[in-house]
Amino acid sequence: MRTRTTILAIAAAGLLALTGCAAQDTSPDAEPAQTTRAEKPKTDDAPASDADTAEDAGAETATLPDMTGKGLQSAQDLAQAAGFYSLTSSDATGAERMQMFDRSWKVCSQTPAAGEHPTDTTVDFSTVKLSEEC
Repeated sequence: MRTRTTILAIAAAGLLALTGCAAQDTSPDAEPAQTTRAEKPKTDDAPASDADTAEDAGAETATLPDMTGKGLQSAQDLAQAAGFYSLTSSDATGAERMQMFDRSWKVCSQTPAAGEHPTDTTVDFSTVKLSEEC
């Protein structure tokens, strides 16, 4: 019986590992799970009205700062503070390296350029490692 219990426990642990399941706090005050793409935080739990839908359709604009020369993490933080939450980054060398540790990369250029843009615009930071030249 003990062997069967051990096998079931190992199988359950393996299944959880394969499916990526993790305990999540579903209380209203729980922090949202991390995602690879930044999302615009919700300001309330009220149902969306027609005005909210129009705002989400791109009616809201903000000034996107020039992030050239900044560290990737700092650039992402500043873009989010300005109201831009759809952020991506790419390797400026063309080697298609992943920017796994944002603090190890710096911004060479950005698309779109600094200026007034709809806040639902995707901002792409073209980056190189801190030790490299743009």
